[in-house]
Amino acid sequence: MQRVAIARALANHPAIILADKPTANLDTTTGEEIIGLLSELVKTQGVTCVTATHDHKMLAASDRILWIKDGKVDRVQLRAELDIRVGSVNPV
Repeated sequence: MQRVAIARALANHPAIILADKPTANLDTTTGEEIIGLLSELVKTQGVTCVTATHDHKMLAASDRILWIKDGKVDRVQLRAELDIRVGSVNPV
């Protein structure tokens, strides 16, 4: 269903994609394919992708991360400012 939702979103060649948990309930391989697809769209077609997720794998594909706490933006960081390790994310 996630693939179909993404295909529908791309049908009109949008400038911005808003993705709410695009890897939720997917197996690891399919989730990684979705992350790769969204990353490729950003790089090759100049699409802006705004994603709400708990999947730390999305961090590696992100330029900026907005951390939300209690419904408010707690901090904004560039991807390069994060120390990402398997199983954890630590601000540098």
